[in-house]
Amino acid sequence: MDTVMLVIFVLVFGGLGVMLIAVGAREFFLQRRLMASAVEVDAEVLSAEVRHTTSADTDRRLLRDNSTTSYVPEVRFAYTVGGVRYESDQLYPTVIVSGYASRESALEEIRGYAPGAKVRAYADAATPQRGFLRFRSSANPVWYIVAGVLTLGVLAVISRFL
Repeated sequence: MDTVMLVIFVLVFGGLGVMLIAVGAREFFLQRRLMASAVEVDAEVLSAEVRHTTSADTDRRLLRDNSTTSYVPEVRFAYTVGGVRYESDQLYPTVIVSGYASRESALEEIRGYAPGAKVRAYADAATPQRGFLRFRSSANPVWYIVAGVLTLGVLAVISRFL
């Protein structure tokens, strides 16, 4: 039974590490390609808001709460490429988004994107559905790769002791 549990543990954490590396690498190279070939397009902001999520409180003791709240800025906008209308909600040229610890920080990220505003966006003719607002690369794909490598590294260290 111990061997079965060890195999499951290795498969789950090994799979997580590989998945993080694969997603991070794919988004890293796609982001580079989008930045290299994107052109400016006129866009209209459809909505701008901050969404929040709160993790479950797993500490059942009285007056204790270990839940966390994360705030994610979202801007939905419409633009046209090649005569076709598209909508996107990407601030940066990657689908890996950033969460913020405070609502104010998330609001600062979307300041200037009021619904109905005319803004500049960027899109690539090869993948026009992946339009984005900020012509600046995000470090999030690199962090996914780092997290995947660390996960595999910790798994390798732990497996030496088993």
